[in-house]
Amino acid sequence: MQTARCPRCGVVSWRVHGRYARRLADAPVGGAPAVVELMVRRFKCLNPQCPAVTFAEQVEGLTSPYARYTPLLGTLLTSIAACLAGRPGARLAAELSIRVAKDKLLELLRGLPELPPFSVGVLGVDDFALRKGDSYATILVDLEDRRPVEVLPGRDAEPLAAWLRGHPEVEVICRDRAGAYAEGARSGAPQAQQIADAWHLLRNLAEAVEKTVGAHHPCIRATFTTARVVAEPTTASTGMAKPPVEEMLFVPPNGTRDVLGRPRRLVARTIERYTAVQQLLSEGKSLASISRQLRLDHSTVRRFARAQTLDELLVKATNRTSILDEHKPRLFIPARRQSGPPHRPPRRDSTGSGSRDTRPLGP
Repeated sequence: MQTARCPRCGVVSWRVHGRYARRLADAPVGGAPAVVELMVRRFKCLNPQCPAVTFAEQVEGLTSPYARYTPLLGTLLTSIAACLAGRPGARLAAELSIRVAKDKLLELLRGLPELPPFSVGVLGVDDFALRKGDSYATILVDLEDRRPVEVLPGRDAEPLAAWLRGHPEVEVICRDRAGAYAEGARSGAPQAQQIADAWHLLRNLAEAVEKTVGAHHPCIRATFTTARVVAEPTTASTGMAKPPVEEMLFVPPNGTRDVLGRPRRLVARTIERYTAVQQLLSEGKSLASISRQLRLDHSTVRRFARAQTLDELLVKATNRTSILDEHKPRLFIPARRQSGPPHRPPRRDSTGSGSRDTRPLGP
C-alpha cells in the first residue's frame, strides 16, 4: 500500500516522512518466546489544519498505536489478568514462556470496560484481610453468577447498609455470624432473608464438638482405659470361628510427660497461665489489663478466659501426634553415667609413645 490515512483528520497521505523498525512480542510458538519485527513507515499529514504533523501507519490485525504486544498476545494477557490479577498472573505467564510484569497485567485489567449494571438476587457478604491483623475490608459477591460485585472499606455495618439501600432487589443475604453484618443487613435490606453459609456452619460445628470433647477428656480417657478389646468370634471371609484371644487393656498415652518421663514444659506453662488468668479474672481485672500484666497476647488471654476447665486447654497440648509415636515403645534410652571423677586419658610423653615410665632400669 503506497498511501495511509491520518488517524486524526482522515486525510489520505502519500508522502513518506521516514521509516523505523518496530518489535512486537507475540504469543509463544512451541514453548519458545516469539517476537515480530517489521519496518514501519511514518507519513506526513497533508492537511495543514491537522494537529498531527506526522503519523505512523498501522497494520490491520497486527499493530495498534503504542502497543508492544500483538492482539493475540494482548488478548491472552488480558484473560490471565482477569483471572489471576498481578503476581499470580505473572507467575503463570512465566510458566507459559511469556515475560510480563505484574504492573502491566494490572494495567490491562484496569483497561477492561466496566460491566453494565445488573441486579443481584443472592448476595454473599464476607470479610478479608488487606493486611492481616491491621486492616480489613468487606467483599460482596453475586452468588448466582459467582463473581465479585463490590469491595467496601472496613467491616462496619454502615457501609453495607448504605450499599443495600441502593440495591432493593437483593432477596437473600448469605453472610458469616458477625454482628456488624447482621445489623447492616437488617437496616439496609429488611426485606432480605439472612442465612449462614455452609463453611461457617461446619466450622462452628467443629469448634463446638472440639470444645465439648475437650471438656470431657478425663471421662473419655477413663472409659478407654477400662475398655477391653476382644477378637471377633468369626471372620467374614472364611466363616470359621477364631480361637479366643486374651483380653487386652487399651491404655491411652500420657501426653503430660515426655519420652524420658519428665513433665512437659508446654503442659506446665499452660497450667500456670490458666491459673494466673482465672485468678486475675476473679479479682475483676479486664482482659486488656491481664494481657499487659502477664505480657501475653490479647487472643491468648481471651482463650484462657473463655475455657470452662483446664482439660479443655490441655487436650490439644497432650494429644499431639508425631511420626515418632509408634516407635516410642522400642526406643532404647541409655542409662546415665554414674557420678564420679571424670575419666582422663593417660598422659603421653614428648615422643607420643604413651605414659612416661619412671621405674629404674635393670642392674
